[in-house]
Amino acid sequence: MALDEGIERLSIKIVRNEQYLGVAHRLLDLCKESVDICTYKFEFSKRADARGLNHLIDKISRLAKSGTRVRVLLDTTRKRSGLTKINEYAAGRLRKSGIKTRTLPDRRCQHAKLLLVDNSLGLIGSHNWSPKSMTENFEVSVLIQNAGLLQDIQAHFDKIWESSKHI
Repeated sequence: MALDEGIERLSIKIVRNEQYLGVAHRLLDLCKESVDICTYKFEFSKRADARGLNHLIDKISRLAKSGTRVRVLLDTTRKRSGLTKINEYAAGRLRKSGIKTRTLPDRRCQHAKLLLVDNSLGLIGSHNWSPKSMTENFEVSVLIQNAGLLQDIQAHFDKIWESSKHI
């Protein structure tokens, strides 16, 4: 039996370091219905190197305001930590744009990094939505264009979302 027997053709592309911003912008430009994001860290920043990330955040805010469903799952497991404060601040700002934000229950760490668009496009990898992830760290994500695989990932996200709690 061949490894790919009975499996729908998979289109993937490696997305390295700063490439993430451009690829994510293109995915969001194609969005018609929904955007789902999981990230360990979601950071608003005035740093000069955060400009590209801030444009990406502005884009999801505009999508939400135009009626697109945008959901963001963040980590808040470490109460009183710097990360939790950054994510709670981000959640407040995102909600003002009509973006729904949640965190996992039971102090489970939300460490996945996903950008899912319309059940048909996905970026999955190590990139957080933070300036360091976009400009300084060694990061690798994978762009996936495969409806079958992404529907499975989307179903998993939806299940986690339903069991998560509001921030």
